[in-house]
Amino acid sequence: MIKSLLFTILSTSIIYAQSFYVLTGVDSYDPIVANMSMQIDKRHDKVLKETLLTTSAELGINVKGNPSRVLGLMLTDFSLGDTKAVRVELGLGEYVKREGSKGKVFAMTYVDAKRIIPAKDVEDLEEQLVDASEEMLQRFLLQHKEDNKKISNSKNVVEHEDFATHMKYETNYTTALAKAKKMGKPLMVFMTTNFCPWCRKLENRILSKADINAKIQEKYTPVMLNLNSDKFPEQLAKTRYTPILYVLDSNDETIKHQFTGYNNREGFLHLLK
Repeated sequence: MIKSLLFTILSTSIIYAQSFYVLTGVDSYDPIVANMSMQIDKRHDKVLKETLLTTSAELGINVKGNPSRVLGLMLTDFSLGDTKAVRVELGLGEYVKREGSKGKVFAMTYVDAKRIIPAKDVEDLEEQLVDASEEMLQRFLLQHKEDNKKISNSKNVVEHEDFATHMKYETNYTTALAKAKKMGKPLMVFMTTNFCPWCRKLENRILSKADINAKIQEKYTPVMLNLNSDKFPEQLAKTRYTPILYVLDSNDETIKHQFTGYNNREGFLHLLK
């Protein structure tokens, strides 16, 4: 059941090198190879499975008896004009909690892909497949290691529920705007949601650092808002992905800067300098 769900989602995805969740806590899965290509002989499945197992071993992943989470390599055919090509996709599929519900839904939480034009020589083709899978698995490995790093001074980690209070962020847009106007500072809006692993990562690894928070407090009036439940101007609701950091002119509420996603943290940190 899980495998068929994974194949269905991957086969309808045209998404490359995207991670919708952090890989924190991913310590087990079943590695699988689904060769659905008419151009790739099944003899290559074994070596592809070995690439999955090698990466899993390096990460210390438990790869036995984990049917609720799978890491799969899938091969499918497609055409580039008159040229027949193969898409090699790497995907992590698992059950995740649906926001606002106690139930869970099977979803792709990591997807990457490479396209190859199969070589006619068997050995060259196998090298192509291994190179493609190893390149994607290397990206997966690096993100997994990054996401599972122990945060230094873990005793000082701020829980999401206490973040605004501890870091001295306002939690009401109107109150924060009035304060920003009074102090003659821009308004910094940190938009988050309850079920947002990348938001937690931004909180724990960036915004909760004492030196960074000191600069934020010096330059801005910060406010933390929930995209799904708090009240704020319509212009801040146009982007539905979190985390988002906005810097607004407190006089006319125009957006001067916007940083969407954890990957854009460097742009925000540069602005702080």
